[in-house]
Amino acid sequence: MKRYDQHMHTHFSPDSEETLANYLKISQGTLVTTEHLDFHDFYNNEQDTVLDYDAYSATIAQLEATSGRRIRKGLEVGFTVESKEKILAYLEGKEFDVLLLSVHQNGRYDYLQPVVKKKEVRQVMHEYFGLLLIAIQHFPQANILSHFDYGIRLFDVTLEEFQKHKTVLTAILKRMKTNKIALELNTRSMYEYGNVALYEQMIEWYVTMGGQRFSIGSDAHSVAHYGFHFKDAIALLKKHCVTKITVYDQQHAIFKPI
Repeated sequence: MKRYDQHMHTHFSPDSEETLANYLKISQGTLVTTEHLDFHDFYNNEQDTVLDYDAYSATIAQLEATSGRRIRKGLEVGFTVESKEKILAYLEGKEFDVLLLSVHQNGRYDYLQPVVKKKEVRQVMHEYFGLLLIAIQHFPQANILSHFDYGIRLFDVTLEEFQKHKTVLTAILKRMKTNKIALELNTRSMYEYGNVALYEQMIEWYVTMGGQRFSIGSDAHSVAHYGFHFKDAIALLKKHCVTKITVYDQQHAIFKPI
């Protein structure tokens, strides 16, 4: 299949300066970007990070007209229980092809802020995975669960430590299967943050319970990371007898052979 990166950011997200046009130049076939929506965003000076939907849509329409190519609209929803109603209000009347569900913060700090390193890793995992479960329960509109390891990226978590949280992690996967939410293989998490073993464990658990929906996303914030380590991620899926990935068009699932 053509490389199709389902988690990317442009200058429409505050932590990226990349343009849609630059991604279009290097991408293959259909393109999608997934811009941030995070209320009370600790990585944006505690301001609301809200995608300018009208400007985003206008840019996409212009590029589609000049290139003759399809560009899909995506949103990475940073979920907290406190922001749920704001999220739903924002989504009303807007059209997105794919919604990523993420948990970036706990209401006091973002999990990539230095304060997290002062915490005990077991407690951070307990808290973070609990928040992931709550997010899955409260936001069934999601198509993909992104970077399940975001909250523990600052730690060197062993597979043994990770497996001690199997009960909550499999509860997350079971709810994902019920809600038809795909598990993202976040390739920067896997090959930049060194969490391949954790992802392989989640793939194994998900396949064992009959989960079939998988997505591959680089979490690129520039063209340099577009399709980051996709061949390795595909090989890992094939190792576990996964033969298709799930992509989304107008939030309808399409299964593509890998």
